[in-house]
Amino acid sequence: MVKCVLLVAGLLMVGGVAAAEIPLKNAGFEQAIVGTRIPGWSRTQHAGVGAYVVSTDSNDPAHGKHSISMRRTTQQAYGLIMQRVESKELAGKPVAFTAKLKTADVGKRGWVMVMTFRDHENILDQVRAAPMTGDTAWTDVELKSIAPATTNMVEVGFLLLDGGTGWADHVRLRTLDDNGKDGGEGKSGAPPAAKAKPVKAKPAAAKPSAAGGSTHRGQAGVP
Repeated sequence: MVKCVLLVAGLLMVGGVAAAEIPLKNAGFEQAIVGTRIPGWSRTQHAGVGAYVVSTDSNDPAHGKHSISMRRTTQQAYGLIMQRVESKELAGKPVAFTAKLKTADVGKRGWVMVMTFRDHENILDQVRAAPMTGDTAWTDVELKSIAPATTNMVEVGFLLLDGGTGWADHVRLRTLDDNGKDGGEGKSGAPPAAKAKPVKAKPAAAKPSAAGGSTHRGQAGVP
């Protein structure tokens, strides 16, 4: 029986790309922020005055007991919450990034989900979901794209490009099978994620900020 199961699994793999979950750290934001450090995630902003408050929020989470929020306190180009995953296994595969998002009083440039493919420090491609603006309830958002052939890492995150507050929760990253499915769709009873139309951004080299971080000005379409 074991041999039969292994044979079937092998045939499935030979027949095409198999779906697989890509583990993320603190994907539900249940771990407490320590000082300014978000366990498993990094935060950055455009060079200049500090303009963003990032916190875990136990009021009305989309999943579990907490979500994360980013609020702009003064004029600034962008703030970013991001996680980098290193894996050579992503190269050439269809990848899906999903999360639950909501907004409060966000301007027209929006609260934007973003996925960036890299070859070490070189940006290969970036896709962004349509901006969420104004006041919105929790919404399932999904980005899908094929990782370029030389991908060895992917960055997933959330950009606040205007005033207001954006929330994120229940983040998931996975590769898809040949049919564009993860093998588990339709089993949870949850409604399908909104398939946001990806916005392609032109790759460009990162520029160092005065604070020693990455400014992201002109980087892969980030203003």
